[in-house]
Amino acid sequence: FLDVQKEVADLLKDKIVVGHALQHDFGALLLDHPYKLVRDTSHYKPFRKITNGRTPSLKKLTKVILGLDVQGGEHSSVEDAQATMLLYRKVRNEWEK
Repeated sequence: FLDVQKEVADLLKDKIVVGHALQHDFGALLLDHPYKLVRDTSHYKPFRKITNGRTPSLKKLTKVILGLDVQGGEHSSVEDAQATMLLYRKVRNEWEK
């Protein structure tokens, strides 16, 4: 575990990390990442307006913002990552202002 943890930490060093509910991923790896380098779609304020300030699900965000259906069958981390990146790319210019 420690070897993998170090490899992941080295890969992420000084990089922007895009994800949804990243606290779970960072928590599982026992890693911290600078807040200024985190782009978490579950915490992005304009996305939270869709759910009246509550944490939006990735499924809901993807449906409302992109018009796509995800998470219809078995869980797919690849599908989740792709959907999250599509969401981020759609609002990247606004997010990075």
